[in-house]
Amino acid sequence: MSELEENRLLDSEFQTISSEPLTGRLNLETDLGTIDLLVNKEAAEFLISVLLEFLAEGAGEDAPKFTVHTEQ
Repeated sequence: MSELEENRLLDSEFQTISSEPLTGRLNLETDLGTIDLLVNKEAAEFLISVLLEFLAEGAGEDAPKFTVHTEQ
């Protein structure tokens, strides 16, 4: 991989460690190896919100194919 190429996400998986408090391990397989993260509820909610913002930027064939409903 050259210095100009981005580190791509190849696969991901999670393992729940505890349901109370909610904690788990997020494994991200990349071109450069595995990134192993310990996450809690707050970190997971933050990741989801950032990814939803990213997906909302999609247009045409890359437009999101789902909707998110939130309670007010």
